[in-house]
Amino acid sequence: MTVKGRRQEYVEATRAALLDSASELFTEKGFAQTSLDEVAAAARLTKGALYHHFANKQALFEQVLATVNDRIAQTVIEAGAGTDEPWARLTRGLDAFLDACLDREYQRICLRQAPAVLGWERCRELEAGMMGLLDAMLRELAVAGRSRLQPSPLLTRVLFRMLSEAAMVIGEAEDPGAARAEVGVLVEELLHSVHGGNAGVLPSS
Repeated sequence: MTVKGRRQEYVEATRAALLDSASELFTEKGFAQTSLDEVAAAARLTKGALYHHFANKQALFEQVLATVNDRIAQTVIEAGAGTDEPWARLTRGLDAFLDACLDREYQRICLRQAPAVLGWERCRELEAGMMGLLDAMLRELAVAGRSRLQPSPLLTRVLFRMLSEAAMVIGEAEDPGAARAEVGVLVEELLHSVHGGNAGVLPSS
């Protein structure tokens, strides 16, 4: 391995350690109560090393948020990867998303803290990947002749906001598991307004 290769590995490992430490602290203590000194110490790095990668705490939080969102998106993709049937791909993906809403890291960072730390406009920009994933699933459904509604940015946005609100309901519930089950049934029923054939069942657990 070249010196450049080893250096790149070190840079990537350093960044990953900082993101892991920040994610854990933001989840447990919250953004306001977490200091950059704590993040650096938890990663066993200097504060200077942290500033080499992130300009400030908000920039660090934004990257943590993006990392969590990417992880959820990958979970959704993997959930639908085992089938070629568009409706099954959509329902399995949404089921995986609703399950992810039970994850404490996702609840605390993405649902509760992100709007206050970054503002709704920036949060929406960072949701573009997830919204694009939903749009692709809806278009795939239409191409297969399995959609009653014509795919459009409006349809994607409305359904995505519905799912975002469902995620908030799960995250804020006293019994998240029960809320997840109830939301799963509701989402299944609402998806029937889009489906153009014999819809499958969206699991609720």
